[in-house]
Amino acid sequence: MAYIGQGIKNGTFAKLDTSGNTYNGSNVTFALGTQVGSPVQLLVSHDGVIQNPGTDYTLASNGTQITFTTAPASGASIFIMEISGAVGGPMNRDINGEELILDVDGDTSITADTDDQIDIKIAGDDDFTFTASTLTVNSTNKICFNDATQFIQGASGTVLDIAATDEIELNATAIDLNGTLDVSGTSLLTGRVGVVTAGDLGTGIHIRRADSGAGVDTGADDLVIENDNHAGISILTPNNKIGRVFFSDPQDSDVGYINYDHSSNLLEVGVNAATVMNIDSGGKVRINTASDLGNSQGVLHVKGKTNNNIARFGAGTNGEGIVFVNPSNTQVGSITINASATSFDTSSDYRLKENVDYTWDATTRLKQLKPARFNWIVDSNNTLLDGFLAHEVSSVVPEAITGTKDQLEKNEDGTNKLDDDENTIPKHQGIDQSKLVPLLTKALQEAITKIETLETKVKALEDA
Repeated sequence: MAYIGQGIKNGTFAKLDTSGNTYNGSNVTFALGTQVGSPVQLLVSHDGVIQNPGTDYTLASNGTQITFTTAPASGASIFIMEISGAVGGPMNRDINGEELILDVDGDTSITADTDDQIDIKIAGDDDFTFTASTLTVNSTNKICFNDATQFIQGASGTVLDIAATDEIELNATAIDLNGTLDVSGTSLLTGRVGVVTAGDLGTGIHIRRADSGAGVDTGADDLVIENDNHAGISILTPNNKIGRVFFSDPQDSDVGYINYDHSSNLLEVGVNAATVMNIDSGGKVRINTASDLGNSQGVLHVKGKTNNNIARFGAGTNGEGIVFVNPSNTQVGSITINASATSFDTSSDYRLKENVDYTWDATTRLKQLKPARFNWIVDSNNTLLDGFLAHEVSSVVPEAITGTKDQLEKNEDGTNKLDDDENTIPKHQGIDQSKLVPLLTKALQEAITKIETLETKVKALEDA
């Protein structure tokens, strides 16, 4: 019967058509002609006896069939009433903490098991959660706009519009996230951010304040910053920290980098995870060396790749244009400059030498040298010059020669380097002719001594 003061507000109350079922004393499962979610949604009469849900019968085939515990006898009188939903409706009572089941298998529901929070469960997971001011979407889900005309409307109009071209237009005059981001007149287009006007360069992020008229390389268009005046990026840190730009690969997170160390006021460039160049606040440049940048001599410090010797370029307190130092930071040579001349100097201080010997034969070695006249192959004028062939000097004054005869350029794996025509590339010998001066001087001294001896003998003969 109806509740006093109320009528039926929702649900169904109807007799199911089961006329197609045949009861023969062996069949236990029969079609319902509809789908229900629970045995308690049915009122089943078997020969005038109301059946107990879950005991006398259950549901099968996702609620489309009824299964009796005992097979109805032939000629049994059975009728079934569907009473899905309650007379008077459940929405007029407090369901705090109760779960509203929405599907047959009971894994989709709405519940408020937490104060001031509504959870929507789909397929067994809480996919969406509502609080007084927030809609939370489970991290594995997303909100999709499948209609090209979809938009989100705010109090002042449309603020998010999904266009048919997969563009996202932000039509508000600004985006302001708690004061952390304020981009006026912004549009977000297929992965690009255009400031003032739409981004039009590259396939990545384009920050554009004004059109510069410039293009962009396709290999460097992931981030483009454009302006018709000065444009730049600022890296800001406290005055005792380091500002960094890093280059990484799967094997090394700092295979290349540019650092500015505010503590020591050094700008550093790193390659293969090691600093190879830095510049100090005094303008001195250091390349591949740990030499003292505070040294007053030279403004460019360069360490040799193989022997660790170092050169410093630029006039210092002693007028050095280039200063060469050994791994102990001891000066071993320089190119000095003044207002009118340049001098090429190598270290010769007696305090750097040992095993000094003045008694050696220079004349014999001098005779082994083969001064020649020649012209350089690349000289189209064939200008004749005086000089030596390096390999002919190497056995006489080896310290004057670099390289070996018929040497070839090598790759890192030891194989010969080839030019564009697949020919081997020669590694030419060099000569420091200043290294011949001591030999020439000693040979000349020996010759002078012999001349003076002969002169003495000639004079004695003349006086006899």
